[in-house]
Amino acid sequence: MALSREQKLTDLGGVVAAAAHELGTPLATIKLASSELMDELEDREDLRADAALIREQADRCRDILRDMGQAGKDDLHLRQAPLMTVIAEAAEPHEHRGKSVHFSHDPLAGSEMSQPAILRKPEIIHGLRNLVQNAVDFASKNVWVEGHWTADTISIRIVDDGTGFPPHLIGRIGDPFVGRRKTPTEGQDRPGYEGMGLGLFIAKTLLERSGAELSFANGSDPYMMTQEQGVHTGAIVEVKWPREAIDAHHGSNAIPIGENQKIVD
Repeated sequence: MALSREQKLTDLGGVVAAAAHELGTPLATIKLASSELMDELEDREDLRADAALIREQADRCRDILRDMGQAGKDDLHLRQAPLMTVIAEAAEPHEHRGKSVHFSHDPLAGSEMSQPAILRKPEIIHGLRNLVQNAVDFASKNVWVEGHWTADTISIRIVDDGTGFPPHLIGRIGDPFVGRRKTPTEGQDRPGYEGMGLGLFIAKTLLERSGAELSFANGSDPYMMTQEQGVHTGAIVEVKWPREAIDAHHGSNAIPIGENQKIVD
């Protein structure tokens, strides 16, 4: 439903731009005709005032349509955002559910690369939101959301301090109807949550549609404890994209930088 609403808003931006273009000619005709009427009605002040009002309102319609076309849903600045801004937007609904959500980013040591701007695709935002929701559901007290990037990849890791994924299900996580983990408070499930793995399935499907690969692990695994020095012991989900797949400034998906394109009649 959320993706459908997002698409409708995007389509609406195109409708506004088309309307601004198509209405340009009749509005110009109205303005011309009203100006000629003003010239012809110099001796009829009451009618001349009406003609002036018509011209004024035609100008107003033109300006409104131009502004809507330039700053509508297709605004270039709404289609991209810094990586950590998109992460924060995705996590925001779950930041006040009794668990602490920590954000961090750690580019390569000594790297001069700035934080990348990425595409604000609804698939990315809603996919990450489902992953954060799952982490918050099963965390004991803390969830960590980490952004990482190199010259070739952009990745996000979502980690919780819960009991982790059941080891026998690690290879099946992301498939629908996989049984869920136990919550830290046994028996106190989130109301309305059926625990059929659909949230992770939806997240995995949406994020893979954007070009990502997902991996699932536990911080208590010997390999992960070596990598993380024993800091995180709960579930770990990593989402990794080739940088060109979502980088908003470089590669085939790059969005033009600067002001929105103006509509020319």
